Parts: sequence; C-alpha cells; structure tokens
Amino acid sequence: MDYKYKVITIRIFGVLLFSQLAMIALAQKPVEIKGTLSSSDSKQLKLYSVLEGTLEEITAFNVKDDGAFRFLFYPEYEGFYVFGTGTSTAPSHNNIFYFKDGDQLNIDLTDTTYILQGRSNSKENQILSAWFEQSFKVKQKSIEWKRHYLGSTFVDFFPDLEKLYKDSPAFIAKYKSNNPKFDKVFPIIVKWDIASFGLSYLFTGRRVHPTAEQHIDAINYVNPVNFTKNTKEAFLYPYGQRTVNLLTLKESIKGKAPKLDYLFNDTLKGYLVLDDLQRIKDRGIFTEKLKQSEHYIATANQKKILALYETNLSPFNPGDPGFEFSFPDSQGKMHSFRDFRGKVVVIDVWATWCGPCLQEAPYFKSLAETFSDKEVVFIGISTDQEKDKVKWLDMLHEKAMNGIQLHGGSGNPFSKYYLINTIPRFLVFDKQGRLVSSDAPKPSDPSLKLIIERELKK
Repeated sequence: MDYKYKVITIRIFGVLLFSQLAMIALAQKPVEIKGTLSSSDSKQLKLYSVLEGTLEEITAFNVKDDGAFRFLFYPEYEGFYVFGTGTSTAPSHNNIFYFKDGDQLNIDLTDTTYILQGRSNSKENQILSAWFEQSFKVKQKSIEWKRHYLGSTFVDFFPDLEKLYKDSPAFIAKYKSNNPKFDKVFPIIVKWDIASFGLSYLFTGRRVHPTAEQHIDAINYVNPVNFTKNTKEAFLYPYGQRTVNLLTLKESIKGKAPKLDYLFNDTLKGYLVLDDLQRIKDRGIFTEKLKQSEHYIATANQKKILALYETNLSPFNPGDPGFEFSFPDSQGKMHSFRDFRGKVVVIDVWATWCGPCLQEAPYFKSLAETFSDKEVVFIGISTDQEKDKVKWLDMLHEKAMNGIQLHGGSGNPFSKYYLINTIPRFLVFDKQGRLVSSDAPKPSDPSLKLIIERELKK
C-alpha cells in the first residue's frame, strides 16, 4: 500500500470515527436541573459525582439574584450524584440524587432542605425525596445540628435514630421505581445514611456523650463485619470513605487497637492510610509512615491522591538549619533559638483561643515533665495578638504551664518562616539546632516521645 493510499484511508477512518462519536453524543440526552435557592449564606451551588466513596466536583455556579437557576449536564454514568451548597468533604448542606440520561430535576432548595416541584422529576428522585423526608429529623440533628438542634444530646437523638433504623426495611419494601438498577442500590444508600448519621453524631461536639454501654442497635450495627468486607457499598455511597474513617475511629477507641485492624478490605485500608497521610506535612515523617503501609495504596485514584499529597509536603527537610528566632517570656526576658544549642528543642506554636491547642496542652506538659532531667527543652510560642497578651499571661498562671513560654504574636517571623497557617503546630530540632521535623506528631501521639528519645541517643 502506497503512502497516498494510507493517508486517504486514515482520513476516511478519522471522519467515520468522528461521526460515530457525534452520533453517540447526540444519542445521549442531558440531565436538566432547575429551581430556586433560598439562602442567606451562599449563592453558589455545586454538583458532584461519586468516585470510590468520595465526591468529585463537576461544576459550580452562582444563582441569579432572585435565586433561580437552570443548567444541563451529561451524566458520566447512571447513578448517584450530590447537589447542594456544601463542600466535597462532608454531607452537610448537600443532598443525594440519582441521574440517568434525559432526567429532569425541578427543585426548591435551602442550605439544609429541599422540596421537589412539578411532575417532571424522576421516580428515583421522588423515592430519594421520600427518604429525605423520612430521615429529615435525624439528619438535622446529626449533620445539620449547628443550625437546627444545637442543644440536642444522645438522649433525644438515639430514639429517633433507632426508629429510623427499625423502620428502614419496611420503607425500602414500600418504594420501588421499576428501575432494577436503582432498586438494587437504593437500600445501600439507606443503610449507609443511617450509619453516617449515627457516627457523625458521635464525633461532633455535644454537651453529653454516651458510653459504649449506652449505644443502641443502630450504632452497634455499624461495625467492620457489616461495612468493610468489600468496597462495593463504600465506593457507591457518596460519603463512603468518610463513614469508614469514622467507623474505624469508633472501633479503635473501643478496642484500643490500630485503626487498620478494624478494616477487612485492603483497598479500604489504602484510603485510611491516605486519610492519615494528608495530615502530615513533614517530608521525613510522611516518607516513614508511607513505607509502613504503601502496599495498601493500589487503585489509580489512590495513587493520584498520594501524588497530590506529596506535592503539598513541607519544603523544609530534616537537617536544615533552624530559624533563629528571639521572643520575650512572661517577664519580658528575651530568649533566642541559639540559646538552646546542645539540647533537643521541642516547640509548640499555639494560642489561647485555639481549642485543639488547649487539648494538647496537658500532654505537652506531661511530656516536659517526663524529660525534665534530660537534655531537652520544651518551648511554647504564643501567636496571640498583642491586645490579648493579658489573656496569655493569665492562662500561663491558670494552667501552670511549664517549659519556656514565649510570646511571638500574630504573624510572627517564626510562624511565617515555617508557613504555619493552622495551630497547634509542633516542631523538633536536634542538639545542633538542625530541623528534625517541621510538622511533628502531637504530644498526645506516642510517636513524638519516640522522636525525642531517638534524638537524645545521637
């Protein structure tokens, strides 16, 4: 075959392929979503697809001044999507819908509620709307509690959750869409919604928390056997990974074993490993943790997430010279970083208004007491503003904080140098003033004690 004939053949094939793709695109009918948004907090709506139990943003747009909106999209798959004013990380301000080619969704939304309008909505979304109404009170108390049920405790929540759990089989049996694909997966949404509501409630700030003995059947049912044997359900549910993470947290608190021990599926373990890694900014600790569990990270999406986390690691490396700071203590005496050569230095960057900082304070104090006769110095650097310095001084006295307590102030040079945007942040330096970790484990984590002991032996 000569070159000219090859070119003609390739061009014809290209035209045919383009024509086929165009026909496929024309054959696929878009989903139409329209309605109104009534919200004092947001004018933006987001549509998400579901990828392995997490949300992937498809589009985000602002509604008109009167709250009206209308748009079309071509669904990548037939199945569950999420639409609302919320983020991709939590179910609050979001709602689950089911879309297939040609569907219409006509809806009036607020941040936390919705009502279907007209007769154009699919049977699948009518069923999901009925489930939304059935579970409304439980979801409001659990997921949207800050807005609607701030004073709720497990005493009033558990009976509502238990009733929803007990009534769910009859609800599923009652509602059928005549779409076998939807009817097969809808019970999974019900099951995992109930689990998500229960677990979310357990791990949000409440005035009163139940003991393990006070847990009801709906909570006890959420266990590794029923939820972690395979990935099918966790990957289908929009908040599957979040729910699995909360489940392992519940089990590890109860059983005291590492969280990975409570998962029966290696792929789910991979996502739990990634969940832990995303909190680590220190490259050395990140690499060390990854070596222990890297074999669990197997899917293409997991590897993509891992690569993203690696690009976000701190630019600081172990062995880098420490930043030479100089700050005053409570008496006005200046202390410089160079003053502590010959000692391992552990620094806590904190503030009086920071709840998580105060939670770690007793552990920091205890750790300082443990190493009181060793070549280790514990330093607290407060980021409180100058106008709040009295609060800082009062707290030092009130909490009897030990170690060397310094006032750096808001936007201090040390915080800027180490790119500290969230607190508490813990850093460790060796006896020569070189960086060991710019994002060390918290004092409540036994790993910090091990790092200190390792540096003392050098």
